[in-house]
Amino acid sequence: MGTQNFLGDRILYNLTMCPLSHPPISEDLDANLRELLQSGDFPDYPIEAQMIGTKILVFNNVHGFLLYGFGRYFGIPVGIRKPKIEPFERPLEISALETYYLLRKGIICLKSPNNPNKQDWQAEDFHSFACETFPQFEERYTIYEDLREKNFIPRPGQKFGADFIVYRKGPGIDHSSFCIQVLSPNTRISSIDVVRSARLATSVKKRFVMANPRTKAYFSFKWFKP
Repeated sequence: MGTQNFLGDRILYNLTMCPLSHPPISEDLDANLRELLQSGDFPDYPIEAQMIGTKILVFNNVHGFLLYGFGRYFGIPVGIRKPKIEPFERPLEISALETYYLLRKGIICLKSPNNPNKQDWQAEDFHSFACETFPQFEERYTIYEDLREKNFIPRPGQKFGADFIVYRKGPGIDHSSFCIQVLSPNTRISSIDVVRSARLATSVKKRFVMANPRTKAYFSFKWFKP
């Protein structure tokens, strides 16, 4: 089994937005929201997200669809196992990684309704909270952001025993191409771990990739017979 550098600058996939017809628009929808649904643009103000416990939700379903739809694929509609590329009338739950990314971009603001005296979360405050609350947050975020900036779509990969599964276009549009395991400074991986993970990825027709957050380097494994 050999290794090769993966996801280098020379093999970036240039994502083009998935073409979508305008979603059905309710007659009683606010005119500004109707315009956003027609254009697919983010509003000129931050979308409100709320933290309830450790869950982060966007309750405005139009804003939720702007985050999930139009080829963006942030979050997951609550209670919808395999969302279609069409409007939904459910809150959108976004992960801590997605929240920090969107806070840094100024796309969302984050409120704590259970603590009305607390001001909106700043990105730096949320980062400190997430690093204390979620294991390996810093390393995973480094890779998450790198993939997003390279126009890939990372989604949770626990189902496949990895940190992320990664799409070139998006779930429901194409199949995820590879599974990514993020390394941490204290990670120790045996040859058995590599073989087990690579076999699992191969069984679901995905490539197994290890990501080094320090260098943002990616290494894949390829089977060969000596």
